[in-house]
Amino acid sequence: MPKRRSIPADTKAARALFFEKGKSPVGRLPDVIARSWLRCAQQLDNERTLPPQRVDSRLLNERRGAHERLRRIVEPEMDALAELVSDSDSLVLLADSDGLILDSTGGLGFLREAERVSLQPGVLWSEQGRGTNAIGTALVERQPVDVRGGQHYLDANGILSCAAAPILTPRGDLLAVLDISGNSEQLHSQALGMVRLAIRIIEHRLIRDVAGSADLLRFHPRHQLLGSHREGVLMLDETRIIGANRAALQLLGANWHDLLDSTAEQWLQLPGYGGDRPRKLVDPRGERQFQGILDCSRSTQVNVPVNPVRSHEDPYYLDPGTEIMLDQARRVLDASVAVLINGETGVGKEVFARRLHTISRRKTGPFVAVNCAALPESLIESELFGYESGAFTGARRKGMPGRVREADRGILFLDEIGDMPLALQARLLRVLQEREVHPLGGGQGVSVDFDLVCASNHDLAAAVTAGEFRADLYYRIQDFGVRLPPLREWTDRRRVIKELMIRLGGGELEVSLSDEALQCMTRYQWPGNLRQLNSTLRTLLALADPGEAIDLKRLPAEIRGKDLADSTTRDEDLENQTRKAIDQALADCNGSVSAAARRLGIHRSTIYRRLSKQRG
Repeated sequence: MPKRRSIPADTKAARALFFEKGKSPVGRLPDVIARSWLRCAQQLDNERTLPPQRVDSRLLNERRGAHERLRRIVEPEMDALAELVSDSDSLVLLADSDGLILDSTGGLGFLREAERVSLQPGVLWSEQGRGTNAIGTALVERQPVDVRGGQHYLDANGILSCAAAPILTPRGDLLAVLDISGNSEQLHSQALGMVRLAIRIIEHRLIRDVAGSADLLRFHPRHQLLGSHREGVLMLDETRIIGANRAALQLLGANWHDLLDSTAEQWLQLPGYGGDRPRKLVDPRGERQFQGILDCSRSTQVNVPVNPVRSHEDPYYLDPGTEIMLDQARRVLDASVAVLINGETGVGKEVFARRLHTISRRKTGPFVAVNCAALPESLIESELFGYESGAFTGARRKGMPGRVREADRGILFLDEIGDMPLALQARLLRVLQEREVHPLGGGQGVSVDFDLVCASNHDLAAAVTAGEFRADLYYRIQDFGVRLPPLREWTDRRRVIKELMIRLGGGELEVSLSDEALQCMTRYQWPGNLRQLNSTLRTLLALADPGEAIDLKRLPAEIRGKDLADSTTRDEDLENQTRKAIDQALADCNGSVSAAARRLGIHRSTIYRRLSKQRG
């Protein structure tokens, strides 16, 4: 059985009163948790917990296929969140609108504990079946939810702390939910804020992806934030509003019911259509002014903004030696020779591959990326090679072409190929030799024409010696090797940090790093390489105010480490500021710890610990 964690006194008391004496949890727990407990009491018995509902791999594959576009949109933010919470050994999960977990990524150290409570792909985490939990309760409440330890309705789930938020369509419908889950004592203190930020970025990306022939009106009071996830976006059919993001609702003070299917002129006086320069927009209800751009799909002028807060596909820097290898790789790839990229996690292997695509003979064809390590062994075959209609129970009626066929006349990028199962390696080798794909379920083979780029953070030659990777496949893909150096080996890290900060939006927001913070980041070894640097800068920018010079104390603890330890004065100043903020919040909330914690965005246990420390 999992090791039990201690439950905070207030939660423990609420559990005893509710489960043993039938006392209402309202007023004793956060409102969202109390409402959930009352719902669960109507349908669940905490003492006789039913086993979790699990679907088979075929149905999971079908659900994943139905959400394929969403999963690709969400993937960069899942990777970024996993990087941000890596110190707390947590999992990042994507579940559909039924609460079925589709994907997971993150800390391997927590996997065994997560498996004990079935927190994994293919398991339903609805509130009806698993009681109060972040995924299921966020779906019911349609709002971000933080569920920690004993706040879970089922006693068995008390080992978890989870933070989740729903992903909504441009018409306000539930689409999915994004979640961070970890050990009840170790989940990152800002997990809920991180999830909320990721959802804003995802929904901003989603509305552009589904717009189709609709026009997009993008607006914000500050023109510097146009193109970022903070801008409001209205999706228009002529002038009728057929979709919006939540930022638009907040800026206009509207709700979905009032906004959808109304005309844009009811909310904003439009100055004209088309063009890529911001124009003044006025809200006729309150004379509030915005800066806006109308992207016209039916016009020859279509503005495609650059999002200052970008995904893992950002144009990272490459050191001069790598730039030379990029040109050499292009030459061999254009000669139909496979390229193998090797390097530590986060050095930008996919970025290198994408750049290679843009300068290769295949630049007008598709770039199809497959992360072999992220696909369960039971699904990777159908994902790569596709399947015919009726190939198995739960298969899509029209079948699925598979990623290899999608790469026809383009580039197939197999990331972490060293994690591909041996049985699949044999089949891939046949496809590379014959240039023909045979989908699951029979049928005739389909000819394919693509160039191959692979990547791995493992020593594949050693894997061949150990019998973990096929020698014949290795010699087929290693014709030209590229080693991407880790960030700690770069000699110009200071310049890279400054310029990447600008590229990610610091220039437009007029946000910079103080000399002390920049010096600290330059000295840091960056074990997560460019991915970690990119995630760190994105988080700093998201939390910064326009015009701010980010100082040392705003950096993550693992980066500032020694710098902060060597400066006790700064520690004392920060401690004093924290104590004053807590004292003021308690005074404003008439001594209510729960209310003060909500106002400060921290957990009540943090306030209790500090109060205890002051009394001691």
